[in-house]
Amino acid sequence: MITGEPKNAVITIATDDDLTAAVDLGRPYETLLVYIPTITSADLTCYVSETLAGTYTALGKSVVVAAGTGGFVDIWDIGGFQYIKIGASAAQSANRTFVVLGVRS
Repeated sequence: MITGEPKNAVITIATDDDLTAAVDLGRPYETLLVYIPTITSADLTCYVSETLAGTYTALGKSVVVAAGTGGFVDIWDIGGFQYIKIGASAAQSANRTFVVLGVRS
């Protein structure tokens, strides 16, 4: 198993209150470990692109996170993408930092 370095994916409410900035995982990965902090109740969606500055498209099913829930890790299949964003279905009331780590077999 090969893992990348942990990266921060941050929703900065002054810039965009429901979408993180783009994250370059460093290389393509099949799987993404995601630390989900406490968030304002929302569904989370992984967005992927073929380039860092490219168009990001929703990938797969959303992960449902309930209000007050946080401090847990989830595993998302990202199918070999390198560039990701994390989106929330509801505006966040504060900045949120997700920690992501790419994994490949």
